[in-house]
Formats: sequence, C-alpha cells, structure tokens
Amino acid sequence: MTDIAPLAASSRAAFGDPGVHAVVRAGRTVHAVALGQWVGEEEVPELLCRTGVAGWSPAALEPTRAAVTCARCLRRIGGQTLASQQLPLFGER
Repeated sequence: MTDIAPLAASSRAAFGDPGVHAVVRAGRTVHAVALGQWVGEEEVPELLCRTGVAGWSPAALEPTRAAVTCARCLRRIGGQTLASQQLPLFGER
C-alpha cells in the first residue's frame, strides 16, 4: 500500500500560511480552506464551503492569496457576499 502521509504533509504545507486560499483546477472561484479528514487519520486542506471536487485529490487545489470569492465560503467566514452589498430598493423603514 502506498504511504499517503508525504502527500498529505505537502498539501498541508502549501496551505499552512494564513491568508492562503484555494482555486480548484485553475478555476476562477477562490475558496477558503480548512483542514479536514482525508484517509485514515490524515488531514488535508478542503474547501470550507464543502463543495465536492470530482476525482478529489489534494493536488486538485491550487494555493492563491487572492481574496475569497465563493459566496458559500464568505457566508461561513462572515464576509460580505454580493447579496449583502445590495442596496435597499425602497430605503429603510
């Protein structure tokens, strides 16, 4: 059986610094990441919004320091989404 510990460790190292987020396979949406259980006791970074990644592997996530743009991730971290920035239609009552 292949030892996955080195793969998990390198993935954790890539996302270990604060402010490092993820893009899935060169996509445009930037996601927040958190550690999650992978195989056995190994933990690797996963998308905070819990969106599934087809054919998931730690190599599918690419680190980026760009701002998070995923609406689900932003809701989880308490950030502003496009909907929360919307102006009121008829003013406040």
